[in-house]
Amino acid sequence: MSHSLSLPARRGRLRRSALILIASVAPFALDAGIAHAADAVPAPADAASDATGEIVVSAQRRDETLSKVPLSIAAYSQKDMDVQGVRSIDDIARITPALQFSTTSGVAGNNGTNIAIRGLKSDVGSSTTAIYIDDTPIQIRNIGYYGGNPYPRIFDLERVEVLRGPQGTLFGASSEGGAVRFITPSPSFDKTSIYGRSQVSFTDHGSPSYEGGLAVGAPLTDTLAFRASGWYQRQGGYIDQVTQGTDNVKAKDINWQSNMVGRVALAWKPTDTLTITPKVFYQYLRQNARDDFWEGYGNAKDGDYHSGVYQTEPTRDRLLMPSLTAELKLGTVTIASNTSYLKREQYQTLDYSTYFSTLRSGSPFGTYANKDITNMEDYLTLKQRNFSQELRAYSANNPLIDWSAGVFYTHSQQDFSNFTSSGRIPGVLVSGFQQYDNRYSLVDIITSKDDQYAAFASVDVKPTDKLTLTAALRYTKVDFTFDETKDGPTNGGSRTQVITKTSEGAWTPKFAAKYQVDDNAMLYASASKGFRPAGAQPSTLPERCASDLTALGLTTSTVPTSFESDSLWSYEAGTKGRLLGGKVAFDVSGYIVNWKNIQQAVRLNCGFSYVSNLGDANGKGLELSLDVRPVTGLSVGGNIGYTNVHYADDVTIKNGTVLLRAAGERISGPLWSGHAYGNYEAPITGEISGYARVDYTFTSDDTIPSAVGTFGYDSSLYALPGRDYVQLRMGLRKGGVDLSLFVDNLTNSRDLLSRGHDSSTGTLFYEQSYRPRTIGLTLQYRQ
Repeated sequence: MSHSLSLPARRGRLRRSALILIASVAPFALDAGIAHAADAVPAPADAASDATGEIVVSAQRRDETLSKVPLSIAAYSQKDMDVQGVRSIDDIARITPALQFSTTSGVAGNNGTNIAIRGLKSDVGSSTTAIYIDDTPIQIRNIGYYGGNPYPRIFDLERVEVLRGPQGTLFGASSEGGAVRFITPSPSFDKTSIYGRSQVSFTDHGSPSYEGGLAVGAPLTDTLAFRASGWYQRQGGYIDQVTQGTDNVKAKDINWQSNMVGRVALAWKPTDTLTITPKVFYQYLRQNARDDFWEGYGNAKDGDYHSGVYQTEPTRDRLLMPSLTAELKLGTVTIASNTSYLKREQYQTLDYSTYFSTLRSGSPFGTYANKDITNMEDYLTLKQRNFSQELRAYSANNPLIDWSAGVFYTHSQQDFSNFTSSGRIPGVLVSGFQQYDNRYSLVDIITSKDDQYAAFASVDVKPTDKLTLTAALRYTKVDFTFDETKDGPTNGGSRTQVITKTSEGAWTPKFAAKYQVDDNAMLYASASKGFRPAGAQPSTLPERCASDLTALGLTTSTVPTSFESDSLWSYEAGTKGRLLGGKVAFDVSGYIVNWKNIQQAVRLNCGFSYVSNLGDANGKGLELSLDVRPVTGLSVGGNIGYTNVHYADDVTIKNGTVLLRAAGERISGPLWSGHAYGNYEAPITGEISGYARVDYTFTSDDTIPSAVGTFGYDSSLYALPGRDYVQLRMGLRKGGVDLSLFVDNLTNSRDLLSRGHDSSTGTLFYEQSYRPRTIGLTLQYRQ
């Protein structure tokens, strides 16, 4: 199609545009930097950095500078994220190679999201990537229609850490690919701090956006300190709603968002060695419509996107997380406790009008018996309740041996409900059965309970002052209960209940070696294991899936009710450090992975799916990052990632006659992803400095949803072409005040982020792309 044929040339122009922008900044930077090197105005200190400006992380559950941690890590301080306009997990993923975050388009995706590190992607069962707020895991287990993990919005954060590779010893189950940690700032007993941010922006073919937030922290007494923050964002929509079957606009900019975040922390220091910190985090996200637009409608080449949904598809997501941390220092030993409770409620409404019409008539706007377009909603609710407790002790900076040990417990309950309207006149028979409550064709209610118990220990042995040998081990026991009740015509007009229980234990070891060549360079190697627990699923599928199941040698009543755990071994080696007095920072890592007994979904043409363990996969990859500061005020650099995870062998069913996955088939994501930047700051007067920054991110072509010849292969879903995205920001700083002008999506990239349709024969395609070019002003204050 013409759209895809024009993309290579356009991507080339985008890349050239980014290089021209960087080149235009560099000469100015070199000249001015040499002239004013001695007069540069220092920026306010960043709480996430040490005295040298290097970011401090706690990836090994103790504070260390990034260049001294023997892991592949991408870390961003609040200042880093401010200058790059980071507001959400989407933005973090865009600038982080080997981190993939995606949303699904079309009804078949059910408004779900997925996150993966190093290509280890699976939207069923437990997550392959752990998500943490401070020391609390918040990721979900997918038990229903792929609701997605909660993610905190970026405002009052000290830093974000992306830990690549299995983190099974320190961060437990569901961290096969790694972990993403959102670290909040602690109250300070030493100084008063203020952070404020306001912003207004304007989007091509869209409504204005604005935000405002304030964070304040201060000591109240010698033993008591606090930090409190609040932030509100109104993000204007840019997709217009059209009358179904036409391109006549009936509502403008329907996909607006309204988001708010609040946080309060109080630190009490009853003794010099003990600190107790209660915290409360609250977040409420509301979106009026999805970011889907319809292919062939509007003028996508100009960023004028249209959607013909009969009604908007609102989502509300509310999260409350109180927690209590305590830290006791006893010489070189620290004892830490974290107790937390998470309460989350997510409500979604989907429009099934084109979906029902496609399945029942073959056309997205076709007719069928008793069709009623006013009765085509799908109401999804996900309620998440987590209690977690961790107690650990660790030593640091001992000359011969450092160690850590701890125990962990979490109880997680998820309640999921799906009320699907029938798409027909209320009260009439559907497939010969009475509608549930005279309206619904399916009611599906699921309750799942996870109890995880874990104990872990790690020992660092230092036979010389340069060599550290690490051995770590974690044992995790998981008890899981799955309770599902279904009713309605889709379930054969009767009520069924399925209760499935699983219980298992797993060991996740890690072995590593670190060699500190000197103060500025380090080599490391590791072998580590990740683990994802077993799960359960519905035992029956609707009758319209019968032909698909017959092709697989199954029936609607013989679909497996459970699936097994999967696991992964990763072998990694790397080097990182700083050269030329800190003017060059580098981080290089390479790895291979072996993923066993993979939990994946088998998609059926009827619009449903089931989970199975689909063989093994092998993978390899690398990450490289470089930051160069040739003169005062100038930094240029970037990072790049290569990820190739693919099935090791053919995966078949029905006595080997049906191919589910093909050997060599890549599991997900682009092979290459990267980010390049140029940043320059120089004094303008004695008190005012100016700066300019350009960021360019890209990916190579994505994978096709399924390989040719496999069951469920959809010839109309091609591999999405590569993506390019450019940001520009220019500003002035005076003391703690920062005023900047920014342009997001400078080249107005319209590269596709997702594309889907209702079934393999569906002729209407739903797509998502970047927000069109957005120009705005940001005012910040940091003290």
